[in-house]
Amino acid sequence: MATGTAVAVATISLLVLLWQRPKRDAEVLFAVVSGSMALSLMSPWMHGAPTWMLWAVAIGGSATCNGFWLVSRALFRGDGGVSRLHVGIAAGVALLIAAYRIASLGARGDASPWASALDSLLTLASSTLLVLSFLEAVRGWSSSLPRSERRLRAGFMATFASCVLSATLVGALPAIAGARAGVIAACVIAIVLFTHVALRHRRRMPLAPPAPVAVPEEACTPDAESPTPRTRPALTLEDTRLAAALQHQLEVLQVYREPELKVLDLAERLRVPEHRLSRLVTQALGEKNFNQLINRHRIAYACRRLANPDGEASILDISGDAGFASLGPFNRAFKAAMDCTPTAYRAACRTQAVEADADDADIALQSAPH
Repeated sequence: MATGTAVAVATISLLVLLWQRPKRDAEVLFAVVSGSMALSLMSPWMHGAPTWMLWAVAIGGSATCNGFWLVSRALFRGDGGVSRLHVGIAAGVALLIAAYRIASLGARGDASPWASALDSLLTLASSTLLVLSFLEAVRGWSSSLPRSERRLRAGFMATFASCVLSATLVGALPAIAGARAGVIAACVIAIVLFTHVALRHRRRMPLAPPAPVAVPEEACTPDAESPTPRTRPALTLEDTRLAAALQHQLEVLQVYREPELKVLDLAERLRVPEHRLSRLVTQALGEKNFNQLINRHRIAYACRRLANPDGEASILDISGDAGFASLGPFNRAFKAAMDCTPTAYRAACRTQAVEADADDADIALQSAPH
């Protein structure tokens, strides 16, 4: 019953994260971990199942501790905290897990030397990643952190350490070995629930950028790669830092893709009064209002999607991904900014792409030796 409950909780976690948008790095990674946890817990139920199902469960359940290490990095380092190198390391450990489980599928009695060697290597790799996951919450700890951030990190360390120690002890002490399945299930439920609390907190209070970045002084057109409104020369140091944090929210975290985003929501994430953020937008950044700033980024995002010659998404899907609640406001805002409809813009971009390809082909033909 406990294992079944844990499988259900992990599966619901996966579905909730898949439904949510826009997704942060930590949310995408934890969706993978949730699905892998559910499959891993199901492995004891696979006796007598077809071979293909055993292989699917063995491979699909290989992104647990290694995947959670990536989640902890994204959670406490922000988007960009997980590089290709980290994904490669986690994938290597996943291969070890899958290889060990596949080697153990047909085991009867004593494990084969091959499975024993993989088990030893896997124990070392998994233990290392568990320690690194715990240390992510310790990294950057300071009394200057906001109280809510300190509570999040302390709660993560307490929950994670308790679950790891409980699972380790129940496997090492024969007297309580019979409770292993229940303890593992309880640990999975605790980690899933706490991680969702942490992800929700991070949505409300994203990590500030590591250092202030330069605030561009030139305005970008709506179809530019990184739309940033024109700024005024006289910015105080505090305004410059706030503008950099706002730029991070818009260009890195893409908060404009949230349909219900309000100036109060963003002010709370930046930990500043609402009136100060509004003043920065209208006076320092020269925007008419907050909605104009958000719509500028939404239209720029939509332009990039529409200009992709290989894109197959519908106009409705693009408008939703850009942060518009419905198609009508998107069409009106797009036409006001670009002086054409989204359909016409996409058609013009595809025509230009076809003409460019034709020109390239002509040049290549003319330059070819005869």
